[in-house]
Amino acid sequence: MAAAAASEVAKGRDGPDFSELPEGCIASVVSFTSPADACRLAPVSSLFKSACDSDAVWASFLPPEYCQMVPRRVSSLKELYFSLCDDPVLVDDGKMSFSLERHSGKKCIMLSARALFISWGDTPRYWSWNPMPDSRFSEVAELNNVCWLEIRGSISSRMLSPGTRYAAYLVFKSTPTFFGFDFQSVEVGVGFVDEVGKRERLVYLSGENNTRGRQTMPRFRRIGFRFLSTPFELIDDNRDGGPPPAPASAEGNENHPKERRDGWSEIELGEFLTKDGEDGEVEMSVMETKGGNWKAGLVVEGIEIRPKEGKE
Repeated sequence: MAAAAASEVAKGRDGPDFSELPEGCIASVVSFTSPADACRLAPVSSLFKSACDSDAVWASFLPPEYCQMVPRRVSSLKELYFSLCDDPVLVDDGKMSFSLERHSGKKCIMLSARALFISWGDTPRYWSWNPMPDSRFSEVAELNNVCWLEIRGSISSRMLSPGTRYAAYLVFKSTPTFFGFDFQSVEVGVGFVDEVGKRERLVYLSGENNTRGRQTMPRFRRIGFRFLSTPFELIDDNRDGGPPPAPASAEGNENHPKERRDGWSEIELGEFLTKDGEDGEVEMSVMETKGGNWKAGLVVEGIEIRPKEGKE
């Protein structure tokens, strides 16, 4: 509809004939819009297409530091822009990836597992570091066995787009040995350092339904350096007036993970707002230290920070 309206204007039916304007003037005006608007206006006429596809327009949609961050060879800045949307570039010695949100051009950052603080992460008995073909990073962290799960990350808001509502997501997978998470909530949170009233909430890393009633599932007891599997009964908390079980996994349930297009899963940790002209350190956390049960089979690729969909 926007392109059709612009076409009418360009032809002079409902106003001045913009086709008489110099291409550079049209490009200058379009550069103050958005990548989505530039794509909508391009079909108006050959003059508009030339202006909307020009480097003068797409340079305004790219972050100022793109020349230092992106060593790719491309035929135009428009091609570079969509390359960054579809294929993140690795920075910071491969410990971080940088990309752009397709519709707005806002910055997206993913911190690799190596860029995070993982409690006991350097102890092979608890965590191992392995390459994975479908990961953008050279290695991921695989949980072997812990009862204390603590993952933390931080990023300067200066690295992100100002005036934008962001959300942080833990990006992970589970292995066939995945256990200890089906009936155990995990505490997650996001916020600026020293922020008053930082929001934390409980989520589930398992996509399985958390149902009521008695169920038998393996629990691991530690004896020295050995782990023995013994059965135990999971009792309905509601029989004794305890808290209700977690809600079943469903589409749109933000307390359970969602499948990503790249084959990984993600769970939202929280959101925050970057402000123009302000800089601060944003902290993200994933914690399970109160249940005391052993956990394994979690594969962590990293934490992704991207604009919150539908919010700016």
